[in-house]
Amino acid sequence: MQPLWKSHIIKQKTGPDDPEFQATLQEALGQVAPADVIAIADELTERQSRLFSGIRNDPASLAAHSVEVFSAVTHTKSNTRVLINTFAGHDLEPIDELLNGEALPPLRVAAFVEKLTVLDPRLALELATGLLYNTSPEANWLWTRWLWDPTTATGILPLLAGSTHNLFSNDLMDGYVRVGAVTALSRRAGEGAGLFTPELLSNEKRAFFADSAFLACAYSVYMYGATSWRLSREFNRLLPTLPDMARRLLGLKKTGRAPSSDDQKQSVSVQ
Repeated sequence: MQPLWKSHIIKQKTGPDDPEFQATLQEALGQVAPADVIAIADELTERQSRLFSGIRNDPASLAAHSVEVFSAVTHTKSNTRVLINTFAGHDLEPIDELLNGEALPPLRVAAFVEKLTVLDPRLALELATGLLYNTSPEANWLWTRWLWDPTTATGILPLLAGSTHNLFSNDLMDGYVRVGAVTALSRRAGEGAGLFTPELLSNEKRAFFADSAFLACAYSVYMYGATSWRLSREFNRLLPTLPDMARRLLGLKKTGRAPSSDDQKQSVSVQ
C-alpha cells in the first residue's frame, strides 16, 4: 500500500529521514514527564478492566456500552457517530469473530476490515485493533492513523523509527505485523527520553499500556511543534494540555485542568 499524496504535516526536508529532525524530536520528548505516561497508562488499565474485560466473552454487552466503547477506539466525535450508526442494527457477528476467532490476530484484523466495506478502512482498522488491544493488550497492539497512515505516509511511528521503510506493506496482515514490530522498537526512544521508568513497568497490567501511552505523548509533542501551534496567549489558553491531547488520541477523558504557564512551554518546536 503506497502513499497517495505527501503529508501536509511532514514539511519539505523535515520528516522521518531527516537526522536533524530526529535529534530535535528526541530532545522535545524531554517535555513529557514520566508521571504523565504513568497516569495515562493507569487510566488505560482502569478502562480496560471496567469497560472491555467482559466484551470478549460477551460481545452483546458492547451494545449496552457502545458510545463509550466506540469513543475509546477513535479520537474524534464524528468517527464515534459513524461507528454507532454502523452498528445500530446490533449485527455484532463481525466483532465476535474478531475477538474470538481461531485465526491469528493479523488474519482476523484483515478479515474484519475487508468485511466492513461500509467503513473507511482506516476507521475499520482503528476499531478492529482498538477492540483487540483493549480486550487483550498482552497479545495485540494498536494501529491508528496517528501511529501510521500508509495513505499519507504519516504518523509517529515512522518519525521515531527514522524511516517509513519498515512500515509499508502489500496487505493488511503484513501491515499489522509491521506496525507491531515498529511499535516495539519505538520503546527505545522512550527509554532514551527517560520515560520508560521502573515505576511504569513494575505493574504488569500497566506495562501492557506503556507503549500506547508513550506514543500518544510523543505524537502530541510533535503536533504542538510541527504544526506551529505557538499562537497568541489567548489562543494557547484554548488548547488542551499536552497530556490531555494524548488522552484524546487514546479516547480517554481529559483531566479538565486549565493549561498553566509551564504547559505553554510544551508548545515546543521540532522543525
